[in-house]
Amino acid sequence: MSSPSSVSPSDHLVPPTPPRWIAPWLALLPPLYVISPLALLGLPYLKNLPNTARWVLGFYALSQQLPALLAPEPLLASALALLRTLLMFGLMGVGVALGESRRLWPLALGIGAVLLTALGYSALGGVDFLISRMAHPYMTPITLGLAGAFGLWLSLFLPGKLLWRVPLGLGALGVLLLSGSRGPLAAALVGSLAGLLVVRGRRTAVALVMGAALLLAGFYVGDRLGSVAVSRLGSADTTGRDLVWSDTLSIIQAYPTAGVGSYRLGRYLAPPGNTCTLFPDAEGAVQACTEWIEKLGSPWLIAHNAALQQLAETGPLGLLGLFALLAIGVAAAWQNRKRSALAWAILTGLLVATINDNTLLVPSPFFAELFWVVLGMQLVHLRELNLAGGLVGAALALALSLPIWGGVFGKTEPLDGSISFLNAPARVKSAKDYMVYVQFSVPPGEYRVSLRTCTEFCQTIQTLKFMGAEKDGPILTLRGDVLDKPKQSLELKLLTGGSSLSLRPLGVRTWKLELAGGQP
Repeated sequence: MSSPSSVSPSDHLVPPTPPRWIAPWLALLPPLYVISPLALLGLPYLKNLPNTARWVLGFYALSQQLPALLAPEPLLASALALLRTLLMFGLMGVGVALGESRRLWPLALGIGAVLLTALGYSALGGVDFLISRMAHPYMTPITLGLAGAFGLWLSLFLPGKLLWRVPLGLGALGVLLLSGSRGPLAAALVGSLAGLLVVRGRRTAVALVMGAALLLAGFYVGDRLGSVAVSRLGSADTTGRDLVWSDTLSIIQAYPTAGVGSYRLGRYLAPPGNTCTLFPDAEGAVQACTEWIEKLGSPWLIAHNAALQQLAETGPLGLLGLFALLAIGVAAAWQNRKRSALAWAILTGLLVATINDNTLLVPSPFFAELFWVVLGMQLVHLRELNLAGGLVGAALALALSLPIWGGVFGKTEPLDGSISFLNAPARVKSAKDYMVYVQFSVPPGEYRVSLRTCTEFCQTIQTLKFMGAEKDGPILTLRGDVLDKPKQSLELKLLTGGSSLSLRPLGVRTWKLELAGGQP
């Protein structure tokens, strides 16, 4: 029996056995993520955290509530900020109750169910992986990619027999490849390497090398066969995220102090005249929103970057609160004498993925919930705040804010010399179906042209891809609704054919638009 002096100050705070409901909740969370709010039952376990951790949690809660009082809809923003904070704290309380990452083993059942569902649904649906990415009844390819990353981490770092770890790992690698999602692939690789640095076991190293070899082999074969899903893994294109980042930065400039409120960013990112945007179905058709869904304000339209999302919704103070919380979580994971390879894999992997997605935003299709559960698991071991914690916070701020730097640096040139023809009405009677005709004289290559409207902030109306030519390029038609306001500015941006972290366009042309009878 250990003497009192040999016990870590935080060790006695870890419950010997977690509540019985947590294991089935973990198993069901990946396939049935609507049960995420049950994590609120974990709130009482926050009392077992060290005082330092509780002070930081208190600062985070204040950093979300104070900006909400200055948001455009203060009462709604305050209620939604409280809802998000309570859900995050409940998830961290679940982590405190679990205490150890080996108790995450029920996740293997849930992740396995997701992988099997995706494989079965794609096979029965006749998905051709040469022209399509893996499909799932209610999950996007990015979510499937993250499910593959979690399956890989669980197979590598959870204790257990090879009888289940090998099939789970192979299935995870297959889904990771066929989902064609680059963010989850980067998360899987970085998380696996971080876990390997912690565990330093020969068997794990061999398994990781074999997994990497299988991944490379699958990538080579898929690329040679011309698989769209596999081929896109080698591309650095951010698939239009630069346009979302640019619009989000304009919203931040319009509301620099307190943001627009938690879960309210989608309302500002939605195209003009389109108050509710849903995901398209398998045939590309977008279903009309019901009345109650429309009232939500499109919270599923996100900034695709954690720092941009937080800054746009809660301002600088809210962003500082998030970085403080992340910094103490990572610092606590480092101070933990029994560092967990699985915990390090999940924390580092999802932090990498959040550079071009929102993998920390709750509620989510299971992955953000698991991040905060693991973070809470580490907070139990926080001993003190020091310079290292501050450096961690600064490093996270720099890494997660890459799109912000992409919008700050660079020079925008006018488009005058590149436009050979432009028909853009300066006065119209209706905000519906505004049309612009434009022809460019640019060097041969692939380009994009984007039309957006700006008042306090900017909203993208439409973006088209085209092939440039020195003379007689194609005449492009951009159309869509504008804002129902008497005056606004329209902006035509010429961009490179592939999007990247740089938000600076090749050139911009702006003009004023007057709308007869528009609402003031």
